[in-house]
Amino acid sequence: MRKVLCLSVCITAMGGSVQAQSLREIEARNAAAHALEDVRRDLLAGQIEASNAQERARTDSLLRGLEQQRANSVLTAPSMTVPPARPVDDPARREADRANAMSRIDQLTQDALAQSNARMRAIRPASEPKR
Repeated sequence: MRKVLCLSVCITAMGGSVQAQSLREIEARNAAAHALEDVRRDLLAGQIEASNAQERARTDSLLRGLEQQRANSVLTAPSMTVPPARPVDDPARREADRANAMSRIDQLTQDALAQSNARMRAIRPASEPKR
């Protein structure tokens, strides 16, 4: 309140009408700038809302299409049928395949262990002096 009173006294003392006119022009320009900023902000908010509405419509359309595809695939899916009978495997062949698979797993395990050990040996201990 003091600042306003001081300002008005200063304006009156300095010629009053010229300064007041200038102050009114500044206030009018500021008011116009604020109004323009409000309009710009409202326009931007409208654009964002329109973009959001378009995105929602696109998403809804996409979901409806996917739902229709799913419904069509369920309707056209073949009814439950019995799978064809598997040929009878020879027990000796099955054991040979299992033995081959086990030896392959053992070999892969040994290779992985050797790689891990090589990595561990490549790490210089913190207690070792730098060269």
